[in-house]
Amino acid sequence: MKKSRKLLVSDQLKLSPEQLRLLGQFIVFCEKSLPIQKGYTVKIVSQRKPHRIGTTAAYVVGGNECRVYAKNRALVDVMRSVAHEMTHMMQDEQGLINGPIQDAGGFHEDQANAKAGELIKLFAKSSPERRRIYERKRIRGSIL
Repeated sequence: MKKSRKLLVSDQLKLSPEQLRLLGQFIVFCEKSLPIQKGYTVKIVSQRKPHRIGTTAAYVVGGNECRVYAKNRALVDVMRSVAHEMTHMMQDEQGLINGPIQDAGGFHEDQANAKAGELIKLFAKSSPERRRIYERKRIRGSIL
């Protein structure tokens, strides 16, 4: 059976076609690298509150859903948040999450932080085009 993959991006973010393509490629890269076995949804949003995001991102335990706040953030930072939350998704699929995840420190957060950094670097090194994730444009913001 084919697994369901969904990428939902808020129109308010006004991502360029190139940003959308790189984001989609990165999500599939994370799925294969971690590996994620089940279907999933990744939501890239412009508002925190309606999506129950307290900081920059959240993972819905048991739901295989990542929610990432992207307004006025660099694409590479959004991608790092995606990789972090997808690492929690992998932990969840492997039965490693048995309750709330600590906000800072501890096995789950340390693994997600380390893996997110690794995935960003491996993705950027995988082709010259993918190195563009380091460009300094922000999503729906000004050039730094």
